[in-house]
Amino acid sequence: MRHARLAAVFGVIGIFSFGVVFGPLAIIEAKKAEGFGVAAQEGKVLGWVGIGIFILWILLFIAYFVLIAAIVSNLPHIVNTPYPSRP
Repeated sequence: MRHARLAAVFGVIGIFSFGVVFGPLAIIEAKKAEGFGVAAQEGKVLGWVGIGIFILWILLFIAYFVLIAAIVSNLPHIVNTPYPSRP
């Protein structure tokens, strides 16, 4: 019973923060609970959801920096442009 509760708690924590750490912990605890004959399906599912959300955030983070790099590379080159003369 304790492992099933821990799996659910780790799964919920994994969804909201540090899915890469708490997701696998939830899956491990769910497997321990199932080894004792206690159903812990929700902990396993929440663990996988936490891992999936973490992977999604990483992909969005990479896409954000690729977008910023594309915008910066298309800016006009102002480093070597002389200052405009004043009348």
